[in-house]
Amino acid sequence: MSPEMMHDPPDIDPREHAIESRHWGACSCHLVRHEGRYYAWMAAAADRPLVYPMVDEAAARSFLDDWQAANLLHTPWDKTVVHVFLLDPGRGPEIADTRGRATASAGDTGGRARIIYHSAVIDVEDDGIWVASYEDTEDDDEPGDTRHDALCTPVRFDDLGPAFDAFAARAERAAGRVERERVSTVPEVVAAVLRYRAAEARATAARARVGDAVRRAEPRLRAARSISPLASAVGVSREFLYRVLAGDEWTWPSGRRTRPPGSRLPDTPVTTLATYTVGGHQFALVSYTDSEGAKCVAVDQNGEPGASVCDVEVSTKSLVNAGMAMASETMGQGLAAVYGRAHDSVTDLYAIMRSGERVDWPIHHDPRNQERYFAIIADCQELKDIIAVAGRRRASLKDNFGIWFRAAP
Repeated sequence: MSPEMMHDPPDIDPREHAIESRHWGACSCHLVRHEGRYYAWMAAAADRPLVYPMVDEAAARSFLDDWQAANLLHTPWDKTVVHVFLLDPGRGPEIADTRGRATASAGDTGGRARIIYHSAVIDVEDDGIWVASYEDTEDDDEPGDTRHDALCTPVRFDDLGPAFDAFAARAERAAGRVERERVSTVPEVVAAVLRYRAAEARATAARARVGDAVRRAEPRLRAARSISPLASAVGVSREFLYRVLAGDEWTWPSGRRTRPPGSRLPDTPVTTLATYTVGGHQFALVSYTDSEGAKCVAVDQNGEPGASVCDVEVSTKSLVNAGMAMASETMGQGLAAVYGRAHDSVTDLYAIMRSGERVDWPIHHDPRNQERYFAIIADCQELKDIIAVAGRRRASLKDNFGIWFRAAP
């Protein structure tokens, strides 16, 4: 059971009473002890703190671990070093959120879709390499059964090798639990995929370790003029071995480093690019540069700041990239705001509704960030696809957010 937020927390500075603190960009979570009681104290630069009373220190530390794991697992997949994300493949087309909770599609009273396993290795700028995991490996088919899902304690490493080993070990343990508990509608498939991804991570690490060993031996090899015998022993050609020595093959994944997001402060200059009234709600497409210097776009709702996506990458291959927010607390129901950045070559952007209707949406140029942003707001149960047009090319945004779109009729 989740703790209830306090409406009248102690009037203290949490930093002065913190036993331990975690930070993610401009946000922080403190384990606070005050007058013999423990609190989990969440604070952001521009918002009121959220304070939760804890039964003891162990519960507060667990809360901090979950908070950090949730932040880590919200890292975009293209900015993780390696990741695995598994929905129960036998249950659809329901909608699942990032914590594994699920809501059946309209008119469907059958089983619930859920995230069975989500894990990633994340290289966080200035904070090391982290392995974070979420798993839901308990059967919930019995009537009245309670969900048993967990964000596993995140672990920090200094090098990718041990992080890959931990990622693989966690996936293998989860595979065993899936099989023992018969969790999924197809547990053999889920367990096999988890073991495959574990083996894949181990193979990546093993190749990189061989490459490191070869590169360390390079001075002795060249002094002895013995490149060909080593190539034969390793089982590769001389040409391939030269690429290994040059660091072009058998290396550790690089360049996938994430930076915790900054925040929109009260004095942050914000550009309002467009406003919309949909379903009685007021929406505003806004852009700004956050406190960490990232270029951000968000959709504010009814005057409240919305979740931002920052430093969005687009190219001639990936014409659009986006984030998503819901105008309803119930995931998979109500209004969806899909927003993000479009490449300069995109000339048209439109939504296709389940009725077959096409609805065109404008793309707005932001003079401050020098990027082009868009927002599409629609009933998520009626939204079938989003299409970007660049010359003769058509790019579907449905491919980016498959779990958010209902299956075509």
